[in-house]
Amino acid sequence: MFEQLPDFLALLNDILEAVIVIFGSAVVLYNLGRSLRDPVMRAFCALIIFVVVAYLAELMVSRTIVSASVEGFLRFQWLGIALVPAAQFHLSDALLSTTGALPNRRRFLVPIGYLTGIVFLGLALFSDLLVTNAIPNPLSRIPHLDAGPVFPIFAAYFWLVTALSIYNVWRARQRCITSTTRQRMTSTLLTYLAAPLGVFPYLLIISSEGQEVIPLWLWPVIILGNLVVGVMFGILTAHLAYFGTASPDRVVRVRLFKFMARVPLAGSIVLLVYVLVSRNSPVLGLPAETALGFSLVATIMLVEWAIHAYKRPLERLFQLNNDPDVRTIQRLSERLLTTRDLQQFLESILAATCEALRTPTSFVAAITPDGPHLEAVVGPLAESDEILQDANWRELARTNGDSENNNSARDSLETVGDFFVWHNYWIRPLHSRQENIVLGILGIQARSEEPDLNKDEEEIFSRLLHQAAQALEDRILQQEVFATVEGLLPQITAIQQRRSEAAFGGLPVLAQDTQAAAVVYDPEFNTMVRDALTHYWGGPKLTTSPLMRLQIVQEAMAEHENNPTKALRAILNNAIELQKPEGERSMTTGEWILYNILELKFVQGQRVRDVARRLAMSESDLYRKQRVAIENVARTIGTMELASQDGDEEEESVKNGK
Repeated sequence: MFEQLPDFLALLNDILEAVIVIFGSAVVLYNLGRSLRDPVMRAFCALIIFVVVAYLAELMVSRTIVSASVEGFLRFQWLGIALVPAAQFHLSDALLSTTGALPNRRRFLVPIGYLTGIVFLGLALFSDLLVTNAIPNPLSRIPHLDAGPVFPIFAAYFWLVTALSIYNVWRARQRCITSTTRQRMTSTLLTYLAAPLGVFPYLLIISSEGQEVIPLWLWPVIILGNLVVGVMFGILTAHLAYFGTASPDRVVRVRLFKFMARVPLAGSIVLLVYVLVSRNSPVLGLPAETALGFSLVATIMLVEWAIHAYKRPLERLFQLNNDPDVRTIQRLSERLLTTRDLQQFLESILAATCEALRTPTSFVAAITPDGPHLEAVVGPLAESDEILQDANWRELARTNGDSENNNSARDSLETVGDFFVWHNYWIRPLHSRQENIVLGILGIQARSEEPDLNKDEEEIFSRLLHQAAQALEDRILQQEVFATVEGLLPQITAIQQRRSEAAFGGLPVLAQDTQAAAVVYDPEFNTMVRDALTHYWGGPKLTTSPLMRLQIVQEAMAEHENNPTKALRAILNNAIELQKPEGERSMTTGEWILYNILELKFVQGQRVRDVARRLAMSESDLYRKQRVAIENVARTIGTMELASQDGDEEEESVKNGK
């Protein structure tokens, strides 16, 4: 029993290292999209990648069955060890810059750190100066290299850069303004030693003292160290996930926890089951392949079921989506009446109508400002176009509560009791709850010359009419809510973006023009640019364009007689000229196509047919290329606007002595 304890501890350490690799890889995948545009996430992903490489190489070494491969994996591990200090300093520099501290000298230290790490990596891979003499002694159970003559220099460099990185994070914490950002930066500072503690090659120091066998007491230290490193990385990930995103904190928290539960946590549980079953399959009395297959499939199904079944309790436990407003929006989204839902409900009503009134066809049409629109139909409706277009239903809808106009509209239609008779159909209007607005019509195919509903049929039909009218009215109310929300989206997006930036940027960010930011982040920004280009030489789409609120347009007015139209035209012209390739102009070369379309179509104002002929392309192809060209102009104007705002922020920081 005691003799097997080192093997058990070694296995436990391998499982823990594998879990760290799984979670680290998942963190990189989760932040991969943002890492391309946010400096903090870019540096953090680089740090995680190097840590994962170090742990993965160590894990492969412990599982290697060919002694010749041991030294190769041990030297490959230095890809992570050598570059972790540089990545750690890179992350600390990005965090400090986020708080508004100008890089200045630090911008040169980051590439120098990476170059230094590459030099040490080269020494580890291609010489014995840094590490040497692989020790694959099976008694040690952790094969490792011996320290070379340059290793003390690397150790000093490693911990010196770590100390400088921690100092940068401490400075960033001191610059935080709000209690939330200070708390997050404090947690980041306390867990910032995770990477150096996890990857530094301590066994090289042990081996340099002549120790080849790993003492039993050292295993709990190694396991506890890896466990602490894993927890620290988890805390670090949870706090750095808020950087570089305009989404509210609650949204970031929910996305992170859901991803971690479904990807790395599920993967770690599957790995644990794999190890346990593969080592104990003979006890189960089943072949290893059969036991593993059933166990892994069952584990995946149970994990996914548990996440789905206990989603809400876990959200309450971790205080995810705990805001009353968020719960209201969630209930709204779950009970939303979509167009398809409305059609299904109306079809059910129409089917019941046909069954109750013994008629083969019924339909519902909504009366919109653009005319009647057929929402649902049951049975053949050959004359639908005539019914919806020829009758005076729009006039009936416009009468509302005006009795005189209402009577006039009714006089233009044949009425029998409460029904309108049109062609071979009996039609009843669908009123709102206030009974003064006609929302639509419900028609049934006539079963006789005149409506002959008995008392029971009339009662059932009235109930069905009421439900159909309620469905149409609810859909109209939802559309009004959506229109309001859609109108607010640009402002909400701008506010969330400003909130994210102001968390660390403070006064310089909040002092920027919020209206200009709202325009840039508006989902219709490309449409605004297209409209302005359409009226390039004058017109309401240029003179009343929302682009007038851009900061670059306001700044350009001083050079254009304080005329906002001329200033906006100048900005559009500059953006078009930035699409111009280098070299001599050609009308048919691919690289000149987009610029030629912009210059001929908008600046010169030529017709589409003439432009297509000059560029030797079809009109349909011209429209496709024109859309791409306008998107490029919009992207350029957005970049110019954000650069102008960043320039003002940097100038303000210099004035304030930051």
